[in-house]
Amino acid sequence: MMRAYKQINVIHAVLAVFLISGFMFARQNNTLAEMQQKEIIDELCRKLESIYPFPEIAERTISGLQEYYMQGKYRDYTDKSEFASNLTVDLEQLSNDTHFYLAYNPGLAADLIMAENQEVLLDSLTAQEADIEKWNNYGFKELKILDGAIGYLDLRLFFSPYYAGDVAVAAMNFFANCNAIIIDLRYNGGGWDDMVNFLLSYFAESRDEVIFNVGQNTIDSVYYAGTTVSYVPGKRLTGIPVYVLISAGTASAAEAFASRIKFINSNALLVGEKTAGAENPISTIVIGDEFILNIPSWRKVYQKYDADWEVVGVKPDIEAPAEKTLAAAHIHALRRLVETAVEKKAEDKYEWALDGVLAIYEPVSLPEDVLQSYAGNYGNRDVYFEDGLLYYQYKKRTKRVMLPVREDYFVVEHYDFFRVRFAKDKGRVTVLEEIFTDGSVTRCTRTSE
Repeated sequence: MMRAYKQINVIHAVLAVFLISGFMFARQNNTLAEMQQKEIIDELCRKLESIYPFPEIAERTISGLQEYYMQGKYRDYTDKSEFASNLTVDLEQLSNDTHFYLAYNPGLAADLIMAENQEVLLDSLTAQEADIEKWNNYGFKELKILDGAIGYLDLRLFFSPYYAGDVAVAAMNFFANCNAIIIDLRYNGGGWDDMVNFLLSYFAESRDEVIFNVGQNTIDSVYYAGTTVSYVPGKRLTGIPVYVLISAGTASAAEAFASRIKFINSNALLVGEKTAGAENPISTIVIGDEFILNIPSWRKVYQKYDADWEVVGVKPDIEAPAEKTLAAAHIHALRRLVETAVEKKAEDKYEWALDGVLAIYEPVSLPEDVLQSYAGNYGNRDVYFEDGLLYYQYKKRTKRVMLPVREDYFVVEHYDFFRVRFAKDKGRVTVLEEIFTDGSVTRCTRTSE
């Protein structure tokens, strides 16, 4: 049996093996008789009754499956894989629980039945998935520093710390000097609860271990406690704004991260859409000697925080469409940093970064005649108006798009160390000023239009 930390909010290892071993049973007898269908459904219903941690939902789901069978819904699904796929759909819809997954895989089923130690077998499956996920850097897809020294992490999967722990530590230490952090979970469907809690430990304001919950497995009565750790390698990322981007695709362990960070970090905000609502942790069991079922199998014994998200999802603090959440978080973070800056020097830097970000995410629309009025030569700087856009060029080098912050003030694409401001004399543009991050100004007189 899988160790508790692997069962909590994870389906990846077994699903990976479903794909890996798909060809192993392709030539076996794949035809299902109606009597066999009944035997599988009956066994499935018994497992639901004894394992599924919510009796009322189990009863409703069992009744629905039995009614579908009596109506002959599955009669035409004589292909075992097709039968399993359709049962999965019905399990999810009847229970309103997306963690159910039934698959035809006689090879894996036989291994699980014959294994003297299923713990060792499932460790082996995890190792196989680790070989796959290593190519995806164990879910750590992108790390970068945004304007204003704001860290950004695009995390697609919470993988086992046994394999991904070093990558996680490197990622967290990458953000050691940041003024705020944005963690993007919009495309994260879950993973290992131990990785969730390890990463959360970097954001925990308490140095003591925090127990989030205790669960009991309905199959073997094993207990699992989800906690932060008191020590993390590197610097804790506390005392700064933290934003977690969420969407309707954020599910399972990713929802756990989004929910729990609110309780351990007073500076954390969730930005985006309501999440999928897939909370229930699972176990993997054999049905009918040839089928593998992922079934929720953990009952909550203790929960420190009132944070259930099954079906209802985790709600954002700042609502935004999925495609606009990064912009919303970045702008909100910079405005927040401007408001809370203690030193004028820091405030000016945040304002500078905010100007640049607003120019990209919320560009000002200027009339074409205004843009055209800036075009001309300013010594060894040239400004062009082409196809409705203004371009800056220094000494005939690459042209850069100019993005308006205000009517006379522009950000130059890829040149973040200065801004351009135009000055007028008697209504005519006469000077191009380059304003640098250190406050110095270079004035370039217009020589021609």
